[in-house]
Amino acid sequence: MRVLVLLLTTFLLLYQGPPVRSDLHADRICGYGTSRCRRNCKRPEFRTGKCPNTSPCCLKKWTVNSLIQ
Repeated sequence: MRVLVLLLTTFLLLYQGPPVRSDLHADRICGYGTSRCRRNCKRPEFRTGKCPNTSPCCLKKWTVNSLIQ
């Protein structure tokens, strides 16, 4: 009986899946630490390459005026 309870508990825990985010590698750093992996680049960002999970590597646009502030 103990084995049955242990098996049911194990299968229940495995059925729920591991406690990780649904977007694997989302918001991870890419592009030598200057960009982020995203599903879609945000409006002020542009695509610089691909992340390991084939999501775009997005870099925020900047201007000279933003450096002065």
